[in-house]
Amino acid sequence: MANFKVVWEIQLDADNALEAAKTAQSWIQENGSECQQYYVQNEETNIVHSVDLNEEDQDALVVVHKYHALIEN
Repeated sequence: MANFKVVWEIQLDADNALEAAKTAQSWIQENGSECQQYYVQNEETNIVHSVDLNEEDQDALVVVHKYHALIEN
């Protein structure tokens, strides 16, 4: 079994970091079932896929050649 890192990103406007986190949490609680787009990285191979759960299984995975995280160190 492989390890995977799964990322769901949202970009929103807020007055501060706490408000942004609370807004994101509220959105997830209200619309969580609509979260269908994810980035998934295999930690062994470092391959990143864009996964769209609205697509049929054979079309759901797309290799991402240049993934840029919303937050970078």
